[in-house]
Amino acid sequence: MHAHSFSPDTTGLRRGCVLGLAAGSTLLGTWEMYWLLSDWGLTAPEAVMLGLFALCFAWISLSFWTAVAGFLELALGGRVPGLRWPEAEEEAAPLNGRTAVVMPIHNEDPASVFANVQATFESLEATGRLDCFDFYVLSDSTRAEAWVAEELAWADLCQRVGGQGRIFYRRRSDNTGKKAGNLADFCERWGRRYDFMVVLDADSIMSGETLVKMARLMELNPRAGILQAPPRCVGKTTLFARLQQFAGRVYGPVVAAGAAAWQLGESNYWGHNAILRVSAFTEHCGLPVLPGQQPFGGHILSHDFVEAALMRRAGYTVWLVPELDGSYEQSPPHLLAYAQRDRRWCQGNLQHLRLVLAGGLHPVSRAHFLMGVMSYVASPLWLLFLLAGLGAALHGRVVDLEASMLDSEGALWLMGVSMAMLLLPKVFGLVLALARREEAERMGGRVRLVLSALAEIGMSTLLAPVMMLFQSHFVFGTLLGYRVSWTSQQRDDEELPWAEAARRHAVHTLVGVVLAAVVLVLSPGLLAWLSPVVAGLLLSIPLSVWTARASLGTWARRHGLFLIPEESNSPPVLTRALELAQRQLEPVEDGLERVLTDPRAHALHLALLESLPGSGATPLALASARRKLLEGTPEPLSTQEKTAALLDAETLTQARSRYAVRLI
Repeated sequence: MHAHSFSPDTTGLRRGCVLGLAAGSTLLGTWEMYWLLSDWGLTAPEAVMLGLFALCFAWISLSFWTAVAGFLELALGGRVPGLRWPEAEEEAAPLNGRTAVVMPIHNEDPASVFANVQATFESLEATGRLDCFDFYVLSDSTRAEAWVAEELAWADLCQRVGGQGRIFYRRRSDNTGKKAGNLADFCERWGRRYDFMVVLDADSIMSGETLVKMARLMELNPRAGILQAPPRCVGKTTLFARLQQFAGRVYGPVVAAGAAAWQLGESNYWGHNAILRVSAFTEHCGLPVLPGQQPFGGHILSHDFVEAALMRRAGYTVWLVPELDGSYEQSPPHLLAYAQRDRRWCQGNLQHLRLVLAGGLHPVSRAHFLMGVMSYVASPLWLLFLLAGLGAALHGRVVDLEASMLDSEGALWLMGVSMAMLLLPKVFGLVLALARREEAERMGGRVRLVLSALAEIGMSTLLAPVMMLFQSHFVFGTLLGYRVSWTSQQRDDEELPWAEAARRHAVHTLVGVVLAAVVLVLSPGLLAWLSPVVAGLLLSIPLSVWTARASLGTWARRHGLFLIPEESNSPPVLTRALELAQRQLEPVEDGLERVLTDPRAHALHLALLESLPGSGATPLALASARRKLLEGTPEPLSTQEKTAALLDAETLTQARSRYAVRLI
C-alpha cells in the first residue's frame, strides 16, 4: 500500500468525531425509544419498531454530523487537508500532462449534447490551455436516427470551432457494459495517449478554468487517482427542477464539505464531472461481471462506487473537492422523471451488497457501499417502522399506548431531536448563504432567500412520503427480481399530464386515505403527528402535476423565489451553452434514409465506419436488409435491418447508387 498524502492522526480525529458523535446519538436515541416502549412491556411488534428505529436514526445521525462538519469547514474557511494545491508560480506554469474530456451518450438530444461540448470547448480555449486537452463524444446510441444526427452534429461542431483532430466522435456497435463498458473501450483504444480523463455526462458542462485546475491538481498529487468536482444543478425551468437547483445550491455545499471533511482521500466518485488518472483506472478499475442474473448479477450498474473502491485498493486516493466550482449538470424536470432515475440507481446500489466483503477494500470503501444501499433502504425501513407502530397499536394496547406516548415528554423530545437533525443541515446552508451578502443578493435578497428556503422545506416535506413509497417499491421490486432497463434520462422540460400523474400516484393516494382512516380509528391524536405524511400522499397527484409546470417555475423566478446565483449572474460557459442549445438542428427522422439520400451524410457515415473495429452487423438482419434495399422490395425495413445496413459500408454504397439512379 502506498503512503497516504495526509496525516493519519488528522484522519483519525476527523473520522472519530463524526462517526463517534453519530454512534453516540444513535445509542442515546435508541435508548430513549426503548424506555418509551418498555414502560408498557416490549411486545414483538414494538421490538421490531425498536430495531427499525435504531437503523433509521443511525442514518439520520450520520447525515446530521456530516453536515455539522461541513458547516464548520465552510464557516472557518479552511481546506480539507491532504491535497497539495498550486502556488502562484505553479498556477501560471504550462500543464505537462495530456487530458481527454470524454462524454458517454446514449440516445440523447444531439443539439443539447453538442451545445454543452462546444461551450466547454470554447471555455477551455479561452484559458489558453486547449493544447493539453482533447474531447471525445462516446456514443452508445441504439436508435439509427440519434446515431446519424450525432455524426452530423459532430461534423458541424468541428467545422464551427476548428475542432478537427481535437474533437472526436465514436459510436460502439456493441453496447456491452453500458456506460462503464463505453469508458473501458475508450481506455483500451485511446487511453495510452492521455495522463488524465475527465468524465462528463450528457448534461454536464464544465468551465475551462475548472478543467485546467483539475488537471493541475492531478499533476501536483501523483497518488491521487480520482478528483470529484461536486456538480451544481442549473438550466431548468419547471418548479420541481428549480426546487432541486435551489436546494442543491444552498444545502449541497454543506453536505459535500462535510463528506470531504471526514472521508478525505477515501471519498467517493459519482461517475461524472470528475478527473481520473488513466493509467491507474485502466490497470486497476476493470469491473467484474457478477455471477448470476439481474438484478443482483450481471454487469455492475452503479459502476462509479466500485471504481472508486478499486482505485483506493490499488493505493491511489480518491478526493471529493468542494472547492472546485464551475461544474454543472441538470436536474430531472419533474417528480416522475426523478423517480425513474432513482429506480436505476436503486438496483445498481443494491448490487453493491455483494461487494461489501470483497477482498482488499479499504473500510471506508465498504462504508460507501453500505451508505449507498442505505440511501434507498432507509425508505422501506421508515415504512416498515410506521407499519410496525400501527401493528403495535393493533396488538392490544390500541389507544392507551399511543395516547400515553403523545403525552410523554420523552416522545416529544425524541421527535423534536429527529426533526432537528433532519432540518438543521438545511438551516446550516441557509445561514452560510445569508452570511455572504453578495451571494444572498444574487439569490433574490435575504428576505426572498429565507422565504424560498421555507417554501422548499415545506414542499420537500410533502414530497418525502411519496418518494418513500417510490423507493420502497424499487427496493422490494429489486429483491423480488425485477430488472430495470438502462435508458436515457428525460431531460427536457415537459408538463406532466393529469392522467399520467393519476396513474402513477393512484396507489400513493390510496395509501394516504387508508393510513388516515386507520389512525383516526386507533388514535385520532396521532393523526397530527402523521399529518405531513398523510398530506403528502393525499396531494401526490396535484403536487406532481403542478411542480412539473414551467409556468410556475417561471413565475417563481420572476418573483425572486428559488433563485440561484448562476441565474442572476450566469457564468459565461452556461450562457454560451444555453445560447447554442437554442439553435435548431435539421431533424433526422429516418437515419438510413438520410444516409442514402444526403451525399454529405453518406460520405461522413462511411468515413466513420472505417474507424470501427468490425461492422457488428447481424448476418440475418443484414441479408434481409440487402434484399429489401437492393432488389427494390417495397417492404419496409425493421429497426434491426436498418441498423445492420448502417453498419455495412458495401450495402450502403450499393443502395446509395440505386437511390442516385432513381433520382436521375
